[in-house]
Amino acid sequence: MTTLRLLALTLALTTPAAAQTTPAAQTPAPVSAAPALPEGQVNIAVGNFKCKAAKCYADLGIGVADALTTALLNTGKFAVYERENTDQLTEEAFFGGGTAFQGAELLLFGSITQYEPEASAGGLSFMGISVGQKSSTIAIDVRLVDAKTRRIVGAAQVQGKAEGNNFSVSGLLPVNVGAKSSPQIEAAINQMLNNAVQQLLLKVPSSYYKTQ
Repeated sequence: MTTLRLLALTLALTTPAAAQTTPAAQTPAPVSAAPALPEGQVNIAVGNFKCKAAKCYADLGIGVADALTTALLNTGKFAVYERENTDQLTEEAFFGGGTAFQGAELLLFGSITQYEPEASAGGLSFMGISVGQKSSTIAIDVRLVDAKTRRIVGAAQVQGKAEGNNFSVSGLLPVNVGAKSSPQIEAAINQMLNNAVQQLLLKVPSSYYKTQ
């Protein structure tokens, strides 16, 4: 019995390290590339954005819709109709059957569902005055609608947030939100716009891409 134990111990000590392999599951998996977008462009018109957040106001809805129009155009994947010609393009009127839009194959409607400009983000408060860091948050709900069938073909909810001075003001889109604007608010809006564009590129069905 002693001889057998010594033999087993000898075999264990002389076994090559390669035999004591790490499970294959621990090997890092290859990172898959983002799917390529279809060729061509999408004919789209951006409708008016509704204000559903408590602190939202009309100029903010108009400014966000205008800025999103510019952001979509800058991707090179959208042929966007000028918003000066879509002032009456509201979601209620369109789905009510009283409004039609010629030319665009997709319509984009949206609502501002959250808007907290420069709200307190923690810290101390003394006699109603906050001395903590401020943050700005905005969120929108967007819907892609077929201009002919009135069917919703895609939707997304996106948010943007900026805290304190920890944000970059370089590369910001011009956002006209009236007298209530600030660098922090505009940074939050631009982050939201960037997230919205990325989501919309993924949500548009490939059949809507047309070679111009």
